[in-house]
Amino acid sequence: MLYQIGLILILVVIALIIGKKLKKTNNSNEKLVFEDDMTEEELKKLDDDIN
Repeated sequence: MLYQIGLILILVVIALIIGKKLKKTNNSNEKLVFEDDMTEEELKKLDDDIN
């Protein structure tokens, strides 16, 4: 019984660690840039990528 509880707790801790690492990588890649802050070249490139 204690063996099973220990295994479950270890799996929960591992899942939490993996979840935190995945959350960190997603947040660092998502940086918002507003249209007002972009140069004309960046806006033109973005329009070309969309079309």
